[in-house]
Amino acid sequence: MAKPSKKPAAVPVEEVQKTNHQRRLLNRVCAWYHQAFLEDARGMDYLAGRGLTDSGLLGDFVVGFSNGTLLNTIPEEGELQETLKALGVLDGKGQEIFYGCVVFPWFDENADCRGLWGLRVLKEEAGLPVGVYLPGDKEGVYNWQALKRSHSIILTDSILDALLLHQAGFPGVVPVWGKDGLTQDHLRLFQQYGVKEVYVVFEAGAGVSRELEEEGIRAYPVRVPPLPADPVVIEKLFQEANPQAKLQSEAVKRREGWGYVETATGFSVQFGTRRYEAKGVSKEGLKLRVTLKVHRKGEEKRFHLDSVDLYSSRSRYVFAKGCLGYLGEKEEVVQQDLAQLIEWAEAYKPKEQDKPVIPTMTKEEQDEALDFLKDPRLLDRVLEDFETVGYTGEEANKLMVYLAAVSRKLDDPLSVLIQSRSAAGKSSLQDAVLRFIPPEDCEKYTRLTSQALFYKDEGGLAHKILAIEEEAGAREASYSIRNLQSSKSLSIATTGKDPATGKLKTSEYRVKGPVALMLTTTLVDMDYETQNRFVAVSIDESKGMTERILAQQREGETLEGLKGHQDKEPVIRRQQNAQRLLRPLAVVNPYARKLTFPAGSLRARRDQKKYLGLIKAVAFLHQYQREVKAFTRESGEVVSYIEVIPSDIERANGLAASILGRTLDELSAPSRSLLGVIREMVTARAGETGLKPSECRFTRRDIREFSGWSDFQVKTHIGELEDLEYLYSVTGKKGKEYVYELAAPEGGEDGKPFLAGLTATETLVKG
Repeated sequence: MAKPSKKPAAVPVEEVQKTNHQRRLLNRVCAWYHQAFLEDARGMDYLAGRGLTDSGLLGDFVVGFSNGTLLNTIPEEGELQETLKALGVLDGKGQEIFYGCVVFPWFDENADCRGLWGLRVLKEEAGLPVGVYLPGDKEGVYNWQALKRSHSIILTDSILDALLLHQAGFPGVVPVWGKDGLTQDHLRLFQQYGVKEVYVVFEAGAGVSRELEEEGIRAYPVRVPPLPADPVVIEKLFQEANPQAKLQSEAVKRREGWGYVETATGFSVQFGTRRYEAKGVSKEGLKLRVTLKVHRKGEEKRFHLDSVDLYSSRSRYVFAKGCLGYLGEKEEVVQQDLAQLIEWAEAYKPKEQDKPVIPTMTKEEQDEALDFLKDPRLLDRVLEDFETVGYTGEEANKLMVYLAAVSRKLDDPLSVLIQSRSAAGKSSLQDAVLRFIPPEDCEKYTRLTSQALFYKDEGGLAHKILAIEEEAGAREASYSIRNLQSSKSLSIATTGKDPATGKLKTSEYRVKGPVALMLTTTLVDMDYETQNRFVAVSIDESKGMTERILAQQREGETLEGLKGHQDKEPVIRRQQNAQRLLRPLAVVNPYARKLTFPAGSLRARRDQKKYLGLIKAVAFLHQYQREVKAFTRESGEVVSYIEVIPSDIERANGLAASILGRTLDELSAPSRSLLGVIREMVTARAGETGLKPSECRFTRRDIREFSGWSDFQVKTHIGELEDLEYLYSVTGKKGKEYVYELAAPEGGEDGKPFLAGLTATETLVKG
């Protein structure tokens, strides 16, 4: 385990009875936990959720995270285990007492660790406390250097609150160990460094205040709002408690000195004659993105504007280079400015945005949307609208994803997973469908952290679409996504301080569904638990589709293409207005008992639910073409509903055969496509050579040249075809090329998905 990269905060206290070996080992544990904190995002994500986001501050105080990896580095028994047990890092059974905790160490003047406090952030287990210290008496003082800088000190009852105040620009803050946790170490150091006044900012601090007064230190109780809070507000509260208070947030002082001003979309700040205007501040994972405009004071028309990731040295370098012709300053000067801007950008909190304003439809717009919904050719017109906005081909895929989006308003919405190779168009399909959905009904993200969904507004996701650009970006949140799909709600219990009493209390956050999920992925094989909850849609990667797309791209460059671009907005507006007119009606399927579904695999239990949901989505979209019926429950509630008709089932059967047929196929969609390409190649070669298809042999190179697929893709999917015995290798050992034959090239599958066993609508009508 490496030592901390920065010299941590220290505290001059008497030597504790630890051997040099024990001290070195405890320091190594701190360094290991800190490295785990930097590599495992769960600890940092938790602190960010509590408002503690200053990565520099967390590094200075060597904050760590115990994720279980420490035990992987030490023997299961022996002297090292026994020493860690003696220190209290391991319990009697050899388990980490801090497992699942963000760990806060503190150190003495020799940079030796004097204590650890852990705040449990992973799922709580029975009997495990939320906060845990190393066993024994609490020694030392956290952030003791604050006592050297000022005679006025802020006292908190937790390390977390101390760091939140430090982040707000009040570095003169020291925590005690709980409401009765003022120790002799605290009092001795207060006297040693001449502390004159202490601002006690926790509710149950009356006893602590009395102890301080007895030592001749003036104590001022201050009721600070739940942290994090506005530094200006905190300053005002200190002034109210003591009009002579000299405490002022360093962040506020720097802001005032540099002309910091918050704007409607961000903030502006000035360094000398250089004025920076920041907009669109966005922190996502390890990126801090902002759009920056910089100019000299009085030369507003001559400026440099660009987007920059303030956490990226490369991005800052490029921005600084771009400023040279506008500011007349050295590159190093701009780099220093950008380093200062990181603090402002980290502390900036966007103003709470109002809920999306739903535009009011004019009478003409409403009539237009109703005419659209009442059109007997409704689904065909949907396909025509996709062509108008520039998305060609993929008819079945477009309708499936569109109907899944419509199903968001049902009690059991569909979720779709769009799969394809990179650049095949999966994101284009997702974006094309989302353009037809009102913005107020969509939540789209690039990445979700493990607990991001738990802190949405209670009804913030209900009957909406949750779209994530890449499945990898949702991997941390896969558990909450699956739970939201199954239970249609999320709940989490967290522990925090009651601002009224100062005591810890458990708060519950609940998020209600249902929600329609929409993900894209390049993965061929996904985990079973995730994939079988989605309708998998595979993009057509054929040469013919590529030719159609290229032709449309070229058409877009013509005069006709320019004119067609003008037609997009009215189509999008009509589609969104039509979606807004869809009423929350129940859908009843009077033919449900007569329907059949292939039961050859266990996953049919979930796939039939998707099939039935697809039928309901088709009927729901056609609600303005159906009679609205009603019944009254025993409670007196009136339930309005529409009924499925045979044409709804017929349309759903066609989509199910095309889309759901792939999910029941033993081959993945790309492998099925590759098999079709190989059969086409073999058929052509047999016609040219006069050989039987079963006698035609081919290599991976032959496939690449015929199909245009990459070597990686051919190598990946030909393995699946070989494993499932659709083809076999005739030769091919180390150092030799692989030669293949089709196992059954003539007849059989034609590469098209098919779902056998669905009830024909003629049978329903006759019945």
